[in-house]
Amino acid sequence: MSLPVDISFQGVPHSKAVEEAVVSRASRLTHIRDDIMRCRVSVALGGKHQHQGKPFDVHVHVFTPRQTHVSSNTSHEDPYTAVHEAFTHVERMLVESNGKRRAKS
Repeated sequence: MSLPVDISFQGVPHSKAVEEAVVSRASRLTHIRDDIMRCRVSVALGGKHQHQGKPFDVHVHVFTPRQTHVSSNTSHEDPYTAVHEAFTHVERMLVESNGKRRAKS
């Protein structure tokens, strides 16, 4: 069964390539935890950075039966890098959560 992934683009045009990158990274999450119910991702265009162009803000919400894991605000000029960093953050949270669950057992 595939993981349900909700992707929203806010202030940026829809990108099939970014969507595929998000779905690919989301599907990898099930290798860390098999009880993930849903993944919600938002890709938004942030405010203008002082020295660079406008960054892409990516937020990832992963819903498990007893907890919701939320990535911190990840911003980068390159949307693929922002997606990568946000999912890396969520993956670390899921791994830590797995360790805590096993320690309680």
